[in-house]
Parts: sequence; C-alpha cells; structure tokens
Amino acid sequence: MPSSRRGLYERTVEPVLATLNRRTSILLISVLFTFTLVAWYRSAYGSSAPLLHSDYGAYGRKRGFDGTWDYQRDAENLMLDSQQCDQAFPGLFEEVDRPVDARMHTPITFAEIDSIPKQNGYVRAMIYNQQLYIIDKAGGIYSREIATLHALHRAILTSPEPLPNIEFALNTDDRIPSVPLWGYARRAEDTHIWLIPDFGYWSWPETKVGSMREVQMKAALTEAYDGWTWAKKVRQILWRGATMGLPLREKFIQVTADKPWADVKALDWHDKESMTNDLKSMAQHCQYKYLAHTEGNSYSGRLKYLQACRSVVVAHTMDWIQHHHPLMRSSGPQQNYLEVDRSFDDLEQKITWLETHDKDAERIAANSVKTFREQYLTPAAEVCYWRKVINGWAKVSFEPEFFKVVNGSSVWRGLPVESYLLERRLEWNPY
Repeated sequence: MPSSRRGLYERTVEPVLATLNRRTSILLISVLFTFTLVAWYRSAYGSSAPLLHSDYGAYGRKRGFDGTWDYQRDAENLMLDSQQCDQAFPGLFEEVDRPVDARMHTPITFAEIDSIPKQNGYVRAMIYNQQLYIIDKAGGIYSREIATLHALHRAILTSPEPLPNIEFALNTDDRIPSVPLWGYARRAEDTHIWLIPDFGYWSWPETKVGSMREVQMKAALTEAYDGWTWAKKVRQILWRGATMGLPLREKFIQVTADKPWADVKALDWHDKESMTNDLKSMAQHCQYKYLAHTEGNSYSGRLKYLQACRSVVVAHTMDWIQHHHPLMRSSGPQQNYLEVDRSFDDLEQKITWLETHDKDAERIAANSVKTFREQYLTPAAEVCYWRKVINGWAKVSFEPEFFKVVNGSSVWRGLPVESYLLERRLEWNPY
C-alpha cells in the first residue's frame, strides 16, 4: 500500500476499527453476563421465579398460549381470546355466570339502568364499536372511578375479539344498592349486583400501595432475594389497619392484645408517630408466616394484597363476596387460606394448629401463591374477567343507542373515555 494511503488508513480506518472492537467486546461480555444471570435465575427459582416485566417481553412472544397455564409465559398476556380465557382460568367466572343465569329470561332494560340512584361514585357508560364512552357520573371517591375506567379501557383495547355494544352503570362505593349495577363487592342477598375487579388492581395511590403488579413483584422479590423464605418468616400473625370504630376490628384488637403469637396494631392515619413506627408496607407483610384479613365498611381491599405473599391468610367468616372469592378454599388438598369464626373466639386455637402443623401451613401458603399471585390475580386474568363481564352483560341486556335527540338534532350520548380521563369532566365551558 502506498505510504499516502497507509497514512490515511492509519488516521481514519484503524481508530474506527479499534472502537468497534472495543464496543463489540463489551457487547459480547454484556450478552454473556445476561444469559448467565437468566440461567442462574431460572435454575434457582424455576417456575416460581418472580416475574419481571422484561421476562414476559422476551419469553412470551416466542411461545403463545397453548391451552395450559404457564405463569412465566402467560401472566402478562393481555390478548387471550375467550376460549383461551376459559382454559387458563377455570372457576374464575362464577360471578359472571350467576347474574347471567338469573336474567336470561328477564333481560335488563334501559329503564332499569335509567332508574339506578346516582349516588356518590356512580358512573354510567357504554361500549360502542370497541370504544368506551362516559355518559354520566356523580361525585367521586378518591381515584377509584379513574382507576376502574383505566382497567376497563385496557381490557377493551387489548381484546383480540370484537366486543358487543353495551350500556351499563357502575358504582365505586363500598356499599351499593342491589340493582343491576357493577360493583366491587356484594353480600349473598345482593343478587342483582355484578362483580368487577376493584380499583386496586389498577392502583391505590392514596395508601401508597401502588399497582397490583407492583405489589406482587415486590412480594416475590422480598421472598426470593431478600431471604424471607418460609423457614425465616416471623412466626406471628400480622395486622395493621384503622379500626374505624368497627366492632369486628375492635374485637380482633382485643383478642390479640399482648399475645406472643400476634403482631397486631391499629393505625391512625393522621398521627405521624403511628405512621412512622407502626405502618408496614405490603412487601413487609411477606416477612410474616400468618396474615390476618378483616372486613371493613364492607369488604376490605387488603385481601388481594395479602394473597401476593407466600404466607397463610387467616380470615374470619366473610359477609362480603368479591369476584375472585369462589376460588378460595378453607379445607382440603387445595386449601389456600385458614378460616376462623367471625367472633375470633377460635383464633388462638387456629394459630396453635398452624404452629404445630408447620408443613401444612407451608402447603396452604404455597397453594395461595400458586392460585392467586401466579394465576387468578394476574393481569391476564383481570382482562379476561372484564371481557367476560362485557359479554355476559350483552347476553341479557339491551342494545344501546349511540345518539340522542336534543332540540331536533342528534347528539352523542357520551364522551370518549380518553378525554374524560384527561379532564375528569364531561362538559367544557364554551369559549
């Protein structure tokens, strides 16, 4: 090579090649390290490994749902069709089938929806041509209605199948009238209420809990990486919460007072010292073997979070039903929680049983994780349930009208949910 070309080569090409070689080496080292870490992670924890968001992104796209549930592959798959949802989540849809069966011969009418009381937390909406519209609302309970509409909107957007046109009303309050209304919980006698996942599945920011997925990931990481294995967990029953003057919770505080097997404290959300010294994060709940669930004004949103831990959920006989409660088992080989009397009179006896039957307790905790954290309370299950509600409602309800006539003109009957979620209102002042 002539000296002039050699000089040009040395000044231009060689530095570039050297840089590329260095970058290639760094890239190769990074790739090898990543593969080594993933291999160790999977060999160490297997199918119960904490599911990280990137895990599904790479893994889920390579293998689609094959008819058998696989937590690592399927948990965040939001595009299961109706048949796949039935295969993945048998037993999840009892609280949809129940009201559908009840109304099959007496369909829900427009007049029924129109007559529902517009109590605080009320939202009237419709789904039309795959778009969610907000028709009316009354008041608001913290961020509940916003969270629920976000969750419903996500289920619609990700549906791999067309969804029917429907019109409905929901209410985000703890207690709602027993009419054809979508709500978070019901009593056995509230047969007209259609159950939906509560607002916390999207997020509960007021209590700093965060999203349901965040709670589950932190729970799994606490147990897998922070060393809180079953053998190392605190051998006490944990409870934190406000009593709110409720006899049920006050009785629980009384029964557990000064007991060596209990770490139970009432919280005062307005007292800085109480919040600093006594509050436990949901991840810290997973450091205990036994976790107490108590109902509140009606149901309590804590249950689904407790079910994120590999711990034994100890719950009194419940008056209130949520959408996933048909999957709870208080006895048998699939037992996934321990039931005590609503009076708590047998609580100490049941805790003694857990202490003297540690293997059984561990099995109950493992069943809970397998059933709830790793299957029925995943994002995939949530969107499947929402779409089952939509399809079930359409079977026994009327076809909505998109327009209404006002002063001789046809106008839309709702505001697209995207605009409502940004402005949090249905009408704008004219310019």
